[in-house]
Amino acid sequence: MRQRAQVTLCHIVERLAKLAPAPQHELVRGMVAELNAIADPAERTSFALGAITAIAHLSLRGYSRSTLQALGRCVGIGQPFDSAPPGAPSMSTLTTRLLLRRHATNFTFSFATLTAVILANYAVKQVPNLMANGASAGVITESLFLALPFIMALTIPMAVFITVSFVFMRLGADGTLASARRQRNGIRRLLAPVLGAAAVIASLALVANTQLLPRANDQLAQLLAGGPREASDRSMTINQLREAALIARTANGAEASARAVAYEVEIQKKFALAAACMVLALVGAGTAIRFPRGGVGLVISASLIVFSAYYAAIVGGEALADRQVISPFVGMWMANAFLLGIGLLLAWRPSGSSSNDAGPIEQTTLLSTANAR
Repeated sequence: MRQRAQVTLCHIVERLAKLAPAPQHELVRGMVAELNAIADPAERTSFALGAITAIAHLSLRGYSRSTLQALGRCVGIGQPFDSAPPGAPSMSTLTTRLLLRRHATNFTFSFATLTAVILANYAVKQVPNLMANGASAGVITESLFLALPFIMALTIPMAVFITVSFVFMRLGADGTLASARRQRNGIRRLLAPVLGAAAVIASLALVANTQLLPRANDQLAQLLAGGPREASDRSMTINQLREAALIARTANGAEASARAVAYEVEIQKKFALAAACMVLALVGAGTAIRFPRGGVGLVISASLIVFSAYYAAIVGGEALADRQVISPFVGMWMANAFLLGIGLLLAWRPSGSSSNDAGPIEQTTLLSTANAR
């Protein structure tokens, strides 16, 4: 039974080794080789348990730097004080294509997850009301489908921030950011393709906000109302909003002036939400550059803070603009301007030097603890 348990543990280690991140495959293979070379059954079992724990942490806990260093010492691979972990990508090996592919994969997952969560929340609130009014299953399904453009206008910028901050956190954990700082304009070389991709996403979001979203809002309003209804500022395309604002400006009276302001606020909002993709990409990258070892916890915390602050600024700016306290342009763009300043400060003035990124080698590691047991 003892021998069978040892064989099972070895098989588990070999299978889990395939789940390790690509940059650490060579490191994990060395650990498996050392496990196979251990003859003593007790030591072999202890090492196998430690290896299973380490690989699980490596796969599930954001590829933390301390775990990578622990693995390196366990399999006898030395690591200098100021260097990336063995097998980590550097500025010379991390191509633009690889960098963008990482972002594309994470963006797809983040965007799909956020959209699904918000759509589910919308369904929980709206479906009971529709069912109470006798709506059919087809009407309920169509209403959820028509709500997607509105939800996507929010989740696209959110997904961009989460994606960029998470990918750059990983670059900080595996030593790529430290390598970039040691090169002239290395950080800017990492940022340039990411901001370019964010600009493409912003352009697509602008088309969706100005063309797809208002048409979907109009159809959704008619579906919920049970027939045609007068177009509002949220159900007008960008050209219709401009024409309506011009007509309202030519009319007299406070009511006409308020309508004109509402139309202009909606115009600026569509552009500001699209531009937020680039701004949030810069803030996400800057946060990871300033705190390269923050991990997933920092990504989640920063996301909650940034999204809450941005939403509050947009809502507050819209309210002030509707009351004609500030101009529609200022009301809708002040959140972007504030975050842009923060992003530039974080990205172009990173704290510390490259020597601080590697950090001191920890004295206690996962595998050494497991072996001690």
